[in-house]
Amino acid sequence: MNNEILDLTSFSKAVASFSKALDEYSKDESNEFVRDSCIQRFEYCYDLSTKMIRRHLKNIADNPSEIDQMPFENVIREAYTKGILKHSWDVWAEYREDRNATSHGYDEALAMKLVLELDHPYNEILFLLTKLKEFYEA
Repeated sequence: MNNEILDLTSFSKAVASFSKALDEYSKDESNEFVRDSCIQRFEYCYDLSTKMIRRHLKNIADNPSEIDQMPFENVIREAYTKGILKHSWDVWAEYREDRNATSHGYDEALAMKLVLELDHPYNEILFLLTKLKEFYEA
């Protein structure tokens, strides 16, 4: 075990900005700029969350190099087992698919569908942040 302090500052700020964008979108769902902002903030929060998951697991692992060698889906399963995620790979696979679909091209129909579902990954990412804060800021 490494037990270093994990700096959650940028992750916290990213989650807060994701929350603000979702709040703004709920006020006016016809605003395509805010919709696109929600999707962009989902993308970078998803990316940051995967990095934070891996860093945390490496930090608490007896053999951190094992975490580096794990396929991503096993990293998510391990994080779920450790209690820092609400859901396991079945749900995270959907988040990953959504993130990849939005970041590799723009499709307005997909954007309109995805933005209606962003509360789910937001709540998952917020849960992760809360669990990490409990671990590192307790």
